[in-house]
Amino acid sequence: KDKAPQVTRFRREARCRAPAMSRRSVPLRHAALLLLAGPSLARAAELGCSASGGSCSIGSGSRLATEHVLLQRARGSASSASSSSSSAPGGCTPEGGNPWAKWPYVRCCLGSSADFVRWSGSSWSFSCQADEARPSATGQPTSANARVSTKLMEWNVHWKNRDLAGLASVVAENGPDIVGFDELMADVQETADALSKATGRPFKVQPERTEWKGFGTDIFFDSSKWRALEGGVHTAQCSDSRNGQRAANWAVLKEHASGRTLIVGGIHLSYCAEGCDAVHECELQEMYTKFEQMRRKHEGAPVAWMGDLNRNTNAGVVQNLLKGMIGMEGTFKVDDLSKVQGNTYYTGGSAIDHIFGEQGAFKVKSGGRTAQGVTGQWLFGADHFPIYAELDMV
Repeated sequence: KDKAPQVTRFRREARCRAPAMSRRSVPLRHAALLLLAGPSLARAAELGCSASGGSCSIGSGSRLATEHVLLQRARGSASSASSSSSSAPGGCTPEGGNPWAKWPYVRCCLGSSADFVRWSGSSWSFSCQADEARPSATGQPTSANARVSTKLMEWNVHWKNRDLAGLASVVAENGPDIVGFDELMADVQETADALSKATGRPFKVQPERTEWKGFGTDIFFDSSKWRALEGGVHTAQCSDSRNGQRAANWAVLKEHASGRTLIVGGIHLSYCAEGCDAVHECELQEMYTKFEQMRRKHEGAPVAWMGDLNRNTNAGVVQNLLKGMIGMEGTFKVDDLSKVQGNTYYTGGSAIDHIFGEQGAFKVKSGGRTAQGVTGQWLFGADHFPIYAELDMV
């Protein structure tokens, strides 16, 4: 019953078509399969699809081939929504391969995306195509290969801090377009307003950050550069979290100029003086579950995340993250993008604040601690010092 509104929506939207393309009739049930199959198949509408009576006309091609692709995609999408791929951690389909060749679906390797291709005559199928070579429905190159520069900044500002003008002045000196604040207890809209006033750029808070749900990394972004597609905050369901509940933040941002999409987010892990790997693994898994959901939904969008981990990069938990492991569970590998040298907590020690990004997805231009902060002194009410990473999405 929950599929009926989707079918109705398809029939309404499917009236638009490319008049110059030949069309053939396909039963309306395959229009529903098209919707079930996910965002990639929405491109079929660009290839010429319109509704007429009880059928849907789709671009020229073999009826069996087209229907087979739709059925295969829908079946794979249904399974991947409830379980991860059966391939080894980090497994992917190489360029030129068909991600639907085996069941369940195995996502394309980084730098390529699944798209319709015509192998011969009228036979349609899928292939992992390099982003720089992937054509649009009009045959023109897409902007997926466009180089996107971004600057991320992370800062644990202390839960008692209300000096929004001071915090915003530090952000303005560094010029990031995406900011992650840990332990922010001030009003998030007032924080966005303070950032906008100090930087002269229209900062917005991530979607669904309407109430405090735990210590995470609240995301703010320059809305003149990025548009938020979706986002959220999830309270980590880890019974052993220390000193208050933890939260996983995430936001999916689309750059206006290129149309490229980025998944950002973060978390503030519990502080355990004696070390608590199991607690940290639980909290990280809560966040990574959301990232994996967004990666499946927004295929090809890389992940960059940040936060106060209360661990340095030599800790086993962090080393496992770099290798694509959380405890015994496999996930995507990450690179240390900020590569912070020295302390991020005001008393000294090693860096415990970090910015990570999906392995191979970013070229780091610079990173580390910002120029602000003197060891032994708080910085505008914050007991940590801000860090940054200036990147190109590749």
